[in-house]
Amino acid sequence: MMYDHQINPQTIVKPNSFIGLMTLYESNYLRLMNLIPNIKDLEGSYIGNTADENDILFMVNEKTKYTISFSMSYIFEHNLGIEFEPNLKVNIYLDGKLAQVMSLNEDQNSTALNKIAHSHNKLIDFLWRKNIIFNKWLEYLSCLLYTSPSPRDGLLSRMPSSA
Repeated sequence: MMYDHQINPQTIVKPNSFIGLMTLYESNYLRLMNLIPNIKDLEGSYIGNTADENDILFMVNEKTKYTISFSMSYIFEHNLGIEFEPNLKVNIYLDGKLAQVMSLNEDQNSTALNKIAHSHNKLIDFLWRKNIIFNKWLEYLSCLLYTSPSPRDGLLSRMPSSA
């Protein structure tokens, strides 16, 4: 078994290559499993929180025998309402142990993250950029140890603890 700390997608393989992309997907999967170990059992929406960061909204959109599709965003509350950034849509391929970002802020074309992700037209480069953002975010979140207090309201449950 390979652990995530053994995978450094920026140095193992050439960035923007197919092999590099698959390595990044594997690293995404391992980081995600570290953050949410029981992700295979989840249904619905969850809020993850920690003392010093914005809450995270995690929503399971679809599950099949070998795939889980979900959305993941920070929740930014301000006087004009609530924003969800970076609004990632992710597929987990359980049989391949891979996690791939399918979209990044596609509902909000003017966001800075979307401009970064769409700055190149080549497919592998585009996929690399979206997934490196997800990979680094998962690495950061794993260090914060998001907790699992009681639900905020009846519609949302708290994200299971990874601690």
